[in-house]
Amino acid sequence: MIWLEPSDYRKQKYIELRLYAPKSEKIALDFNPFKISDEPNRNPTWEEWHCYAMPLRIYKQDYKLLLDYFNKIYPTKDAFDGTDDPVFDLCFGNWIGKSDWLKIIVDIEQNLKNIDDAEKTFFINFLEWLKEALDYTSIIVVESNL
Repeated sequence: MIWLEPSDYRKQKYIELRLYAPKSEKIALDFNPFKISDEPNRNPTWEEWHCYAMPLRIYKQDYKLLLDYFNKIYPTKDAFDGTDDPVFDLCFGNWIGKSDWLKIIVDIEQNLKNIDDAEKTFFINFLEWLKEALDYTSIIVVESNL
């Protein structure tokens, strides 16, 4: 099962991707695929982007490896409401659309040959999760617990 009922968000099982982050690290980015709907004039609730069964969590020391890739797609448009997003925001939700994720994927894949083996494994695992999630959605919300 890929999607949970929104009311079952507590049943999510986060996949934690760690390389350098200690087990004691508390600050993280969560990657929550958004369940797309054709409901008109939709105003999604928090639970609707927290109903993917296995979202991704990356802790601070490790998500720093990704920030340059995120920053390259900005400024961009919010994938849900189309408003301008000037910068990747570590404090609030970032509604990133599939076209921007595909740019990030290409950028990381092109850079893999320049990355050491430990970090390469981290990036490959990130890409595998990301590509699978994009099979089920066109928006992934990235938010922090800062």
